Amino acid sequence: PPLVADAAMPEATDTTCVNPGSDTDAWIDKVEKGVYSGVCGTALWFDGLFGSLRYDQETDETFGRLGLFEKYDDRDGFDTDVRLRARLALPNLSRRLRLIVGRGNEQTLVEDRPENGQGQAPSSFQTVEDDAWLLGLGYSKRSGLENGFDFGVGVRLNTPVDPYVMSTYRHNFIFRGDTMLRFRQTPFWRDSRGWGSTTQVSLDHLATDRVMLRWNNIGTVAQDTEALEWGTNVSAYQSLGARRAVSYTALLRGETGADVPIQNYGFEARYRRNLNRKWLFLQLSASVTWPREELYEEREINPGVGIGLEMYFGPTPDEELR
Repeated sequence: PPLVADAAMPEATDTTCVNPGSDTDAWIDKVEKGVYSGVCGTALWFDGLFGSLRYDQETDETFGRLGLFEKYDDRDGFDTDVRLRARLALPNLSRRLRLIVGRGNEQTLVEDRPENGQGQAPSSFQTVEDDAWLLGLGYSKRSGLENGFDFGVGVRLNTPVDPYVMSTYRHNFIFRGDTMLRFRQTPFWRDSRGWGSTTQVSLDHLATDRVMLRWNNIGTVAQDTEALEWGTNVSAYQSLGARRAVSYTALLRGETGADVPIQNYGFEARYRRNLNRKWLFLQLSASVTWPREELYEEREINPGVGIGLEMYFGPTPDEELR
């Protein structure tokens, strides 16, 4: 199938999907680079559109995003979620050093563990931890999207102050030109949790010229629990053109050694589109989950809905406004 749907799904830029292979002009090298850029660019397009943390981590540009999301479900009621992620590249240091300011779930920002494996989630998929303000300094050494290394230090600004250190190594493998396997390993240290590590393995497959399938698996271990916090999800992303897309996701989350090993499962659908301005986006979501975290709880159906607005700010290139 075609690797990139249309103008709404642009090919990857030189800074995000550079193949570190041969630079010769031979036709076989050009074909190989085109295959790599196709599957890489499509995956990155969906990550950027749906606000995936992975997109933020695998680009070196200066940009920011501010989002306001209102969610409701039967179990937790209304939940207002304010998310901020701003990163400033420092060009005088070969664009490898960057300043990061963020507000969001600490596990997502520090432990490289998305709340549901793919960005904002219904509140019933989230942990009970409060969102926090974080300030950090990061260093990256990368060779395009295929592989790279990141290192960061920072601090949670909320009381009590919680310093952290983290690093990430990633390596991606391309199969047959329409399938990509991504591996990420993130060891970290937090004053509140001690040493820990997050492993993430995901498989992206371009099913058609407008549909991408993803199977994402993630697990975290840390000193404070000595248990494996794990999650898996299967998603289908569909491009509708003109910076519009919809995603359908089945999710499962649990923790080894917990009183209730499987703590949540369910389904979520999200629709996202450009709204009047190229830097402003509307997001609608609906979910059905079955959470249970304590033995005394009954596992009951938990429907939820959500609506949100997200804006980009700063000198963000047009191809990254999606």
